[in-house]
Amino acid sequence: MAPSPLFQDLNPEQVKLARSFFQPLTYPRGKVIFHQGDLGQALYLVESGQVRLYRTHLGGQEKTLGFVGPGGVFGEMSLLDAPERSASAVAEEDSVLLALYREAYFGLLQRLPLFAHNLARILAHRLREADLELDLLAFEEARSRVAYALLKLLRQGKGPSFQLRHQDLAAMAGTSRETVTRVLHELRGQGVLRVAPGVVEVVDAQLLEELAFGLM
Repeated sequence: MAPSPLFQDLNPEQVKLARSFFQPLTYPRGKVIFHQGDLGQALYLVESGQVRLYRTHLGGQEKTLGFVGPGGVFGEMSLLDAPERSASAVAEEDSVLLALYREAYFGLLQRLPLFAHNLARILAHRLREADLELDLLAFEEARSRVAYALLKLLRQGKGPSFQLRHQDLAAMAGTSRETVTRVLHELRGQGVLRVAPGVVEVVDAQLLEELAFGLM
């Protein structure tokens, strides 16, 4: 499994101890892990495979929030106050997840208090990322929002070549499918991307980042 921020600053013996509190679960491609509105019971760590997080609006339209690959974490808020899930999660490919349930989490903290600090760092990162996305949606043009959505996928360990539907990218960028198609062709013309049917490949990640943050 790829390194996880949950185990940051833990030595190998401590990582082994921490992992003993997790329960391995296997999900085939297309299997829903939890639905939006379900009662949160566990944090999930991706050991292998990939998970898509999405919200469903009242009209039934899905908005993809992001993808989580090996070493990534999702569902962490359930360890703190067990709220209803704010999004759904589905296995995008055959996946093995490690689930940390609340009771096991409290036991883990007694053995490894540093684990709580690592979880807090993950939550702080989520908050900074959410603030940035709100600014992008409010003030930046569509090109920057699409570029940031692709940059976010890169940072989540997906890519540099994505098998990605334009409608999913549009949902992540807060724009229309038609706008995404136009922006992708613009970025291809600038040498940032290669675009083929069903595939987007990032060629120049640095230029993509500059575009995402309005530096060009």
